[in-house]
Amino acid sequence: MKPYIAFFDLDNTLLAGSSGRYLVRYSYKNGLLSHRELIFGIYSSLLYRAGLVDSGAIVARWIMKYRGWPEKKIRDFSARFFDDELAGRLRSEAREAVEFHRANGGKTVILSASTTYICEPVRKHLGMDDCICTGLETHNGVLTGKLAGKYCYGAEKLSRVILYCASTAVSLEDAFYYADATADLPVLDKVGFPMCVTPARRLKRVARLRGWPVLRWK
Repeated sequence: MKPYIAFFDLDNTLLAGSSGRYLVRYSYKNGLLSHRELIFGIYSSLLYRAGLVDSGAIVARWIMKYRGWPEKKIRDFSARFFDDELAGRLRSEAREAVEFHRANGGKTVILSASTTYICEPVRKHLGMDDCICTGLETHNGVLTGKLAGKYCYGAEKLSRVILYCASTAVSLEDAFYYADATADLPVLDKVGFPMCVTPARRLKRVARLRGWPVLRWK
């Protein structure tokens, strides 16, 4: 069978909900955020979901909370966060889709704006092949509070996908992308098999106009 890649967004696709919103609440519960920061985080997440705020600005502010953390500390924290909050929120349909592509010889890859520390536990749990996501800068094993490279969002996702497909000698025309938001349109427009998962209203309209499949995952 011809090799191909199935890319999966994380938030509201593999997961039922937003990892960022869950992380805000989990961080508050573990004493990392004040009540005021909790409210700001939830409010920002809602504005982002509605397309009313730049997610990059939210992320830049958020990652400053981890400045000075040893990398091992954030890996351990993220592993606990996955076990406590995310593992039970992985959609059964997402598991089935990952298994389907793996059984058919496809490479399965998370493509997400979330950080490596959030995506990696999900990847390992689902037995997926790789992650393309947002990295955090470290210096001597300590987080600097800055991004490592560009924020993996919108057009940046497409740039990463193009490079990834080229490095694996797989055509973009043979690739799948499962995603839920209009911010994913740069990639959805270019892959051969765009799959809109329980899409936000604006993406649903685009999907209908272009004849793309709309999957209703619970």
